[in-house]
Amino acid sequence: MTHIKKGIFFISFLGLVILGFTSCMKDLQDDKKLDPIPMPEGVKIGSVELGPAYLNQVFYSLEANKAVKSYTLYDFDLAFESTAEGWHILLNSSRFMHAGNSGQKDFAAVTSQAGLDMKFDNSNGNLDSTAIGNWAQFSATDTILYKQVYVIDLGVDGSANPLGYKKIIFQSLVQGKYTIRFANLDGSEEFTFVVPKMPDVDFVGFSFSNGGVVVDFEPPPTDYDLFFGQYTTLLYSGTEPYPYLVRGVLLNRNFTEAFFYQGGKQFADIEFADIASLEFSPDLDVIGHEWKSYNLEEGFYKVETGRVYIIRNQHGHYYKLHFISFYNDNGEVGYPKFEFKKLN
Repeated sequence: MTHIKKGIFFISFLGLVILGFTSCMKDLQDDKKLDPIPMPEGVKIGSVELGPAYLNQVFYSLEANKAVKSYTLYDFDLAFESTAEGWHILLNSSRFMHAGNSGQKDFAAVTSQAGLDMKFDNSNGNLDSTAIGNWAQFSATDTILYKQVYVIDLGVDGSANPLGYKKIIFQSLVQGKYTIRFANLDGSEEFTFVVPKMPDVDFVGFSFSNGGVVVDFEPPPTDYDLFFGQYTTLLYSGTEPYPYLVRGVLLNRNFTEAFFYQGGKQFADIEFADIASLEFSPDLDVIGHEWKSYNLEEGFYKVETGRVYIIRNQHGHYYKLHFISFYNDNGEVGYPKFEFKKLN
């Protein structure tokens, strides 16, 4: 009899479990029928695909809430200023590139980077703080061509392997065309190449591959607000600065400014009236990379959702923005996600 009672009890208990489970499943099904919690009025969610290897570099429009153009960090090496009066030359900062002026005019005499002051471009975007610097002196009446040999460190690949060196002379800029001469440090694979300016963009790209390739890598400046990608900047260990590759956000250099808001309000509560007295900065790296931090012990990125940035773009629109994730739905790193809202 004891075994029969136990059996009856077990069956009764199992019935209760099944009944409870069925009830729970019904609740879950009912929950699925509920409308999702709506986003606050005007708030949008944006996301960018850099990828786990941070291969993609992405230009983003807040107005359209989408990526408008992208390139990979291997697509070009140098960027030549393409505006009518422009003459500056940038490095591909996403690869930890450096450059040094040898001070020599004898192309064959330069065979090493040893002893050179190898510099990188300042991440604030100041065109007076580039590694290549003043390769010529331009004025209204004359152009003095220094024609000095620069050594270009091509940076590293995704596994931190060095990509080698080139030497180069910037020979001229005439009628919207840059003429350059470049080779390997041992003098092999020497080429002379012309990089023409392109209309409607700030910079035109150039790759050393295959004897020289022109690369159309950026959209017209009126088409985007933010650039998401990898870039070189200075970090500090104690008081000593050192260059480092980071992943973050840079501004469009065309009359776009930003401010790190610390006015005591949360993202949801900030209104247009709260930003009237802010002092915006044109530095490209105002937003930068500090909206996230890496937890070494647990091996993941933590996003500082409380950091709010106010952006004033070239069209006179103001946005508030904060980041909510650095991962996609599969848990892969390299997918920044953010909330933003136009304030005017």
